[in-house]
Amino acid sequence: MDTIKIIRLAALAVAVIAAFVPFEYWALIMIVLGLAIGIMGVPEERRMIFMITAVTLGAVAGSLGEIPVAGEHLTAILTNVSTIINAGALAVILMIIKDGVTE
Repeated sequence: MDTIKIIRLAALAVAVIAAFVPFEYWALIMIVLGLAIGIMGVPEERRMIFMITAVTLGAVAGSLGEIPVAGEHLTAILTNVSTIINAGALAVILMIIKDGVTE
């Protein structure tokens, strides 16, 4: 199994577990996983799609709160995924800057 697939699965697992289990350092773990995904797992031709996903997910992450019973949990999971994707988007931005400087 590829390293990036393992990181993606770990990120998804952390996003779900963090919605239910309180732990002080979940955000740090999500940010590190997101940065790893952004650096290792986003090829140059998919950077724009990744950035659009980050913006869109950030906009809709809190919209499921009105669903009875599961809404709060779904919102927490999507918010956690948004944190991971946004950290990855930061890594993509830094990679774009690095590519621009090293040309």
